[in-house]
Amino acid sequence: MLHGPRGRVLKEHIAAVAAGLFYAEGIHRVGVDRIADKAGVTKRTLYHHFRSKDELIAEALRCAPNVTFPSDGTPLERVRGAFDALVDFLTESAFRGCPFIIFSAELTDRRHPARLEIEQFLAKRRRWFERRVREAGARDPVAVAEELDVLFDGALAAGTKRGTLEPVIAARRLALRLLALECAPDRQVA
Repeated sequence: MLHGPRGRVLKEHIAAVAAGLFYAEGIHRVGVDRIADKAGVTKRTLYHHFRSKDELIAEALRCAPNVTFPSDGTPLERVRGAFDALVDFLTESAFRGCPFIIFSAELTDRRHPARLEIEQFLAKRRRWFERRVREAGARDPVAVAEELDVLFDGALAAGTKRGTLEPVIAARRLALRLLALECAPDRQVA
């Protein structure tokens, strides 16, 4: 098995390099020659691991920077923690924004393999919210999860566009109000 820098499997290394370039500069502005050069591989090696640039884009999306949701705490603390993690993500990424929004803006073909990755990721995020609010006793966890996801996505987009954390802080306040209204009355929002 071929390995890249620091022992990483070469395919993962190439995808990670592509993810960084696509995230920073855009999918259409970065060609496979540049990715191969920056990854320290030949174009032939790149195409050995990825049949097409589209396949590489989809794999790169899996390596792109992203918000990590908390795994500890009560369900409501974890939901709040997701918005706190968004603050950290925007700060660390210098407000570059969500790779899923960036990639979606460039990939207009809804059948593109990366668009399918994006849809699966967003469905997974909504399920995460749904599980937390179901555990917290929400009367309609599917609807509340959708509302939280819209707040989260909107905060991410607005924070990126404005270059400030104010939209995330406002979204977190709204999320906490929503949870207080929709979850079992014996549960407290942290």
